[in-house]
Amino acid sequence: MFKFYKDITFYALLFALVSIPLAGLYGAVVVFGIFGTPVGLLMYSYFHKHEFYGYYNRGFSRRYLILRTWMVNFLVSPVLLLLVFIILKLIGFGALKG
Repeated sequence: MFKFYKDITFYALLFALVSIPLAGLYGAVVVFGIFGTPVGLLMYSYFHKHEFYGYYNRGFSRRYLILRTWMVNFLVSPVLLLLVFIILKLIGFGALKG
């Protein structure tokens, strides 16, 4: 199941990175938490559709995998948001400048 989460999250992070110029860092974290999982799932379905059968044979339904991945990404998003906030504040104070 971790491989499924890793693959979906990889595509979600790519989508969030692409959204940085349009939404900014805070918006990219929100995009990752809310829209990243569906976009990652679309990409996973396109590139790795045959792997769903392996998870089904292990007893994981597609719905279970998707809901679990979405829940984890949604819970990780506030931590990422806090991390971005702290980094931007440190840059603003000059603590991270060379």
